[in-house]
Amino acid sequence: MTTQPNRKPLVLVLMFMLLIINRAQGRCWSGCNLALASYYLWEGTNLTYISKIFGKPISEILKYNPSVKIPDVIQSGTRINVPFSCECLNGEFLGHTFSYLTQHGNTYTIIAKVDFSNLTTEEWVRRVNRYHPNEIPDNVNINVTINCSCGDRHVSKDYGLFLTYPLRPGDDLPRLAAESGVQAELLQRYNPASDFTAGSGIVFVPAKGK
Repeated sequence: MTTQPNRKPLVLVLMFMLLIINRAQGRCWSGCNLALASYYLWEGTNLTYISKIFGKPISEILKYNPSVKIPDVIQSGTRINVPFSCECLNGEFLGHTFSYLTQHGNTYTIIAKVDFSNLTTEEWVRRVNRYHPNEIPDNVNINVTINCSCGDRHVSKDYGLFLTYPLRPGDDLPRLAAESGVQAELLQRYNPASDFTAGSGIVFVPAKGK
């Protein structure tokens, strides 16, 4: 009688490999020294304020905004690129956590939508802080986490600098492609689950250095 080979060890090895792969998906191993945040200037804000909340000198911010000729006069509705480091946080995702000093009347929603101009969300701010959303003290430092990207070599090896770009009403894929100078097809490949017409949410856009 012919003895059948024992396939059980092989099946167990394959299951173990699949488990490792599934656990690895969506996690990170390292970050990158530089990413950019696209900050939409709302009425009343300026470079001084952006410099304060991001902890970057105005001179450093201006290096990534060559179109800004007069730093003290920037029209609201303009987008300003702000440099920051993109880190692997807790081995889970790429981002950077900023320290923000709360003001009277702040809520997590206001901090996310106004102070950080939709670069993060109320949910993200809430999950990295211990204060109740309706009981945030004045003049305390809280965490504000912004997601970022260091690229994807499976999509392209030509880009290493990426812009965290909050979508706004009126945005769409052709408009963003024209604005960034990046092909629409490539933007889609870097953001496969994104709806570019949603008017909200974050996409990652290949960017140029200083």
